[in-house]
Amino acid sequence: MRTDMKALSVGAIAAALAVFGCSTSDSGPTGGPVAGAQDTHCDLPDGGLQAQVTHISTCNLPVQDAGPTVYGATMFNSEANDDDCKYHVGFRVSPVRQNTNVTFTVTATTLVDGQPATGADVIAEVFLNDTHPAPNSGQKTVESLGGLYQVGPIQFDSPGQWTVRFHLHQNCQDQTPDSPHGHAAFFIAVP
Repeated sequence: MRTDMKALSVGAIAAALAVFGCSTSDSGPTGGPVAGAQDTHCDLPDGGLQAQVTHISTCNLPVQDAGPTVYGATMFNSEANDDDCKYHVGFRVSPVRQNTNVTFTVTATTLVDGQPATGADVIAEVFLNDTHPAPNSGQKTVESLGGLYQVGPIQFDSPGQWTVRFHLHQNCQDQTPDSPHGHAAFFIAVP
């Protein structure tokens, strides 16, 4: 009788593993940036580009609380200009699967002169909806070359269409137009 109970327990564990699988699998479908219309919010009617000058000297400028930050629309594809037309942000991403570590390689340049946005300490704010943020996975940022950032690990704990909002110069105030603080959000599909 004990042997049967042991076999039953081992069988139950094996069945559970088969049903739930391993969450760090390197197989199966992958997600990534959601394709769609290219964002044009910084384009001018004459074909030019609106570009906001920034000054690092305004980063810690004391400002009155202007209330919550208003963000631009979440964008499709894997590159676009940030909400305030300060930076061009593009990214590559490792294979996106549920419950696996994902790393974003982010490139940021200033719109004013196309130069690398160095020292921007890019971070990712990641959420499925207003009440479902990504789990804490120990996200860190490493700037390897001027304007090139490795951001991760990030985990998506549910399938769906997520938002990944990259913040540049997160520690700077965001109330004055010339502050270096910027943000750009993109849709990411998780199978």
